[in-house]
Amino acid sequence: MSRPVPVLRGPRVTLRPPAAGDADAARRIGVHPEIHRFFGYEVPEWRELTPVEAEWLVADLAPSERAVTWVADAGRGFIGTAALHSFDEASGTAAYAVGLLDPEVLGRGLGTEVTRLVLAHAFHDLRLTALTVRVLEFNSRAIACYARSGFSFDRREPGAVTLDGVSYADILMRLEAERYRRLAPTWGAVAEPPELF
Repeated sequence: MSRPVPVLRGPRVTLRPPAAGDADAARRIGVHPEIHRFFGYEVPEWRELTPVEAEWLVADLAPSERAVTWVADAGRGFIGTAALHSFDEASGTAAYAVGLLDPEVLGRGLGTEVTRLVLAHAFHDLRLTALTVRVLEFNSRAIACYARSGFSFDRREPGAVTLDGVSYADILMRLEAERYRRLAPTWGAVAEPPELF
């Protein structure tokens, strides 16, 4: 049975299930070398996604029992994705991932807004006890985003990926529900009540 995907609205970003037009927006955004390097891929130059690749990307966001996955929409359609995955029902934990794919939206705090929207859902609605996130060690922008949202260093896993002949580690960060509840009131309102699809 698929997990519900609520619509989460912040001041500038809406997280929602996939919709018509997302594949076309993803196709136009395409594959950017800088962004995909943060995911551990070497891409020689920007290119548009093929229609088939774009359809696959959006199809992979469909509701499932393994994950809750959202399209990030900053008012003009698809700009990336966010997800809760790797749920451990026994411990009440899950992993978080976010990927803003349009370079024009980077550096504006949208990743932090997306992250805080997901955290509110994870800790208030789903009542999870902790979240983890995995990020390549050179992705300082993402590490700062997670730190602003309360995540702290958990451990380093060497040899996660090799790019241009250089080996890089994954940094694992963790946020406990108790710490989130102490920090969240200092952030101000970031979400409206969710709508369940």
